[in-house]
Amino acid sequence: MNHFRNKTAGVVLLSALALFTGCSKTDSAGSGAPAAASSSSTPKRYEVKSGIVHYEPVSMMGVKTSETLYFDDYGRREARETVTESDIMGMKTFEHKMEITDGDYGISYEIKKTVNGKDETSKEATKTDMKEMREMALMMGKALDVEELKKNFDYREEGSEEIAGVTGKKYSVALNKEQPDARAYGVMYKNIVLKSQMAGITIIASGIEENAPVPASKFEIPSGYTVKEVNLAEEMNRAGNPEAQE
Repeated sequence: MNHFRNKTAGVVLLSALALFTGCSKTDSAGSGAPAAASSSSTPKRYEVKSGIVHYEPVSMMGVKTSETLYFDDYGRREARETVTESDIMGMKTFEHKMEITDGDYGISYEIKKTVNGKDETSKEATKTDMKEMREMALMMGKALDVEELKKNFDYREEGSEEIAGVTGKKYSVALNKEQPDARAYGVMYKNIVLKSQMAGITIIASGIEENAPVPASKFEIPSGYTVKEVNLAEEMNRAGNPEAQE
């Protein structure tokens, strides 16, 4: 799983560069991608008020993952539902998870988990206070020189590509200046990532529903779960201060 995350790290950067570019264009032109903050003080992420994006399953080294993205309020509320099935060395695992971003909070919980048929579902949801980290990220974003970032990572606009019935903008970046041909590619439509590709791993949308009604339950913790609240900034400070852990 860490291998998978490392391979997609470039696409995360790619998306960030594309979003910063879109936001900077919006700020200067006064139109385009809605980057202005609402009364919630959280910037809009997408140019669509609500939607559902279905991604094709990804299989690698005995692990198959399927993902669906739900969002509302232009991405201020977002939920990623993933189903992971693995069969490795005789251990069969099934995991159904939900990860939610809602304003200043991140929420994560298991819907179902089984190992070799045994139910090991945790009924604990983690609610993470990300306010300080989000404000720090916003400040860093404002201070970033987008053109310098694009230059450092050899950011390129690669034209357009049709995916799931819509036409998105294609971008690429090189993570190593000494290997300019080893690139990460992505396709974004109204700031929604529809495709990412790096080192042989491709994540691609199979369908997108724009302005679709998304059930409020997708952004809520189900009844019967206990909630563990975590302050991310405090946890990071504690991790960097051994004395605070005692």
